[in-house]
Amino acid sequence: MQISRTTRWHLRLNSLIFVALFLVAVGLLAWLSHRYDFDQDWTYTHRNSLAPVTRKLIAGIRKPIHFIAFVSDDAALHARIRRQLAQYRRAGHDVTLSFVNPDLAPKRAQQYGVRHTGQLVIEIDGRSRVIDSLGQQSIANALMQLARSGNRWVVFIEGQKERSPLDDSSRGLSRLATSLAQTGLHVQPINLLRTPHIPENTAVLVVAGPETDFTPGEATAITQYVEKGGDLLWLHDPGSLHGLAALARTLDLRFVPGTVVDANPELRAMIGIQNPAVVPVLDYGQSPITEHLQVQTLMPFTAAIAQPAGGKDWQAEPLLRSLPKSWSETGPLQGDVKFDAARGDTLGPLVLGEAFSRKRTDGHQQRIAVFGTSAFVSNAFIGRGANLNLATATLNWLSHDDSLVQIHLPSAPDTRLVLSRGEGYAIAAGFLILFPIGLLVSGTLVWMRRRRAAR
Repeated sequence: MQISRTTRWHLRLNSLIFVALFLVAVGLLAWLSHRYDFDQDWTYTHRNSLAPVTRKLIAGIRKPIHFIAFVSDDAALHARIRRQLAQYRRAGHDVTLSFVNPDLAPKRAQQYGVRHTGQLVIEIDGRSRVIDSLGQQSIANALMQLARSGNRWVVFIEGQKERSPLDDSSRGLSRLATSLAQTGLHVQPINLLRTPHIPENTAVLVVAGPETDFTPGEATAITQYVEKGGDLLWLHDPGSLHGLAALARTLDLRFVPGTVVDANPELRAMIGIQNPAVVPVLDYGQSPITEHLQVQTLMPFTAAIAQPAGGKDWQAEPLLRSLPKSWSETGPLQGDVKFDAARGDTLGPLVLGEAFSRKRTDGHQQRIAVFGTSAFVSNAFIGRGANLNLATATLNWLSHDDSLVQIHLPSAPDTRLVLSRGEGYAIAAGFLILFPIGLLVSGTLVWMRRRRAAR
């Protein structure tokens, strides 16, 4: 092809038009990026953006949410806080943000209880909470506290060696009590021999693994509380009903004899548990309590609930099921435990927790949750798997805070490195022995090669 002067001018003109169009496109993209925001979070569980449960919580709050940042007059700091809280403003219908310099407005800081610069106040309908962190969990907990209407009391029965929310030992429930307090639920133990009547402002009554029998009067008080429409969390341990047979009849509930054991050694080795009576659970029901659970829970030393339950008065929904390779062991949990149908063992999968509900004549929906173990909420186990999520979701459901049932944020598995003992030894041997020896050998070879060359 012969290139003439006219052809050269056409090529130059095409190049100029291309450069002009390219610059126009870049300018339009710059204008669009300045006018519109687009965020994409690719981290595990989207931990750098609002979790779906947080967005659901904010959308469920029908009153204005006001964030007040008590910080110094620093434009860059203000811009950073605006960016961090912008996702909350996009998620809610009426979410505002303002800044206050506590050094210039000490009375306003004192009004909200702000103690130092850098704290954030969240205000809803005249009530406020002060937090120190802009983390999603801190803000979600504060929103949960403010979203609850009135004082919600979770009352724990005591007097029969039950697990106590005031006990910080491995057997106690202090970690659960702390978590409930952070979300606006008030915890109170009560002894029915000292206070014969269950308080009327009780949102949820908890029976947490009694070890001795209730007196007839105590058992009657608990049963009457349920018959009058009270909401209950019953944490039963394998063995005796300890005087609560009438309550079981009210729910048309029977427990399978024995203690559930698991025969999935590979799974237990992967999770890091050795005792077969600590049962891993991966199968959940469709209840609002468990519909979003995706991590295993651990149910230690648990009884199973015989099916069907609830009778004609109650609508029953299984919450947890053991894996197929499990059974309820009626013999001693010692040595080589094996299934024996002749002895009365019951083959799994078995129901380990159940939710009961019924409509009262006054329109109120009564709710009861029953689990075959109280140990899963103890300080020793509540931090394992999704046990804390399950416990708090259950209590939120029982207290009729449906929008708060699944507010706990999932943790990412890539934020910490967990190594086995063998892997730790291998890394230590590599850096402390093999790597130095390799450097010494390579240095020696280089020195010998250079020495030969010098000759």
